Amino acid sequence: MTRVHFSVRIHQRGYDFDSLRAVWVEADRLGYHSATLIDLLDAPLLECWTTLSALAPLTQRIRLTPLVLAAPYRPPALLAKMAATLDAISGGRLALGIGSGGSEPDHHAAGFSFLPPAAQVARLEETLQTMLAWWQRTPELVQKPHPPLLIGGHGERYLMRAVARYADIANIGFEMTLAEYAHKRAVLTAHCHEVGRDPDAITLSHNTRVVIAPTRDALEERLWTEAARFNQPVEVYRASLARTVVGTPEECVAKLTPYVGSGIRYFFLLFPHPIQLDDLRLFAEKVMARF
Repeated sequence: MTRVHFSVRIHQRGYDFDSLRAVWVEADRLGYHSATLIDLLDAPLLECWTTLSALAPLTQRIRLTPLVLAAPYRPPALLAKMAATLDAISGGRLALGIGSGGSEPDHHAAGFSFLPPAAQVARLEETLQTMLAWWQRTPELVQKPHPPLLIGGHGERYLMRAVARYADIANIGFEMTLAEYAHKRAVLTAHCHEVGRDPDAITLSHNTRVVIAPTRDALEERLWTEAARFNQPVEVYRASLARTVVGTPEECVAKLTPYVGSGIRYFFLLFPHPIQLDDLRLFAEKVMARF
């Protein structure tokens, strides 16, 4: 048996707070390791940090995870204080996801400059340095010396160097193949050696869509339903799922097992939107339980 973490990855666009709360409370009850919210300002959705703070007292075990905060949006000292406070009120359940900021239109709409990649990552590293220094004298933190740091992004030259220096969890791709992971792992290992960090100290994560159904007939019906929702022929939609976790519970286990065998221990799961509680239950009871 290998300990593997599963997270419900949520894009909260289109959710009101009651529907979002229902997903979080059920994911918490079912034993998912974490759930996430996205961080966009110029979009019709609930703000990430405020919503996480509201969800904290409504849940008991699940880890509160922004995936990921845009570093420029909040002053570093303020964000360090906010993180310490949320860690305290949640009983030590914050996993702080942060990145250099990936949406240029969102930056501009909110009045922030969007810098070239090297400068964006340099700003992220300055934010992390300030936060780490602030946390050394912050009594509110439950998790010492600080909450787990999850760094999200794709750049191999600059972003992954920041991952090597600071991250506990690396969120560096979406629906990548095992060969692509092997390449990313090699790049990250090289950066770790340059900065004097043990690569094994960093958990690699995998992001994937999940379409699950109890039987093949039910799965086929679900594929037709989802294809219609995207206004696509079912075969086009089916082909788009080539790299995803799709199938009956046994088939989903089979798709995840090679990734676990390669050393990946954290999976961010993007269920069809809006998330159906039956999907969460079926995956938790028939797939998650196998790991």
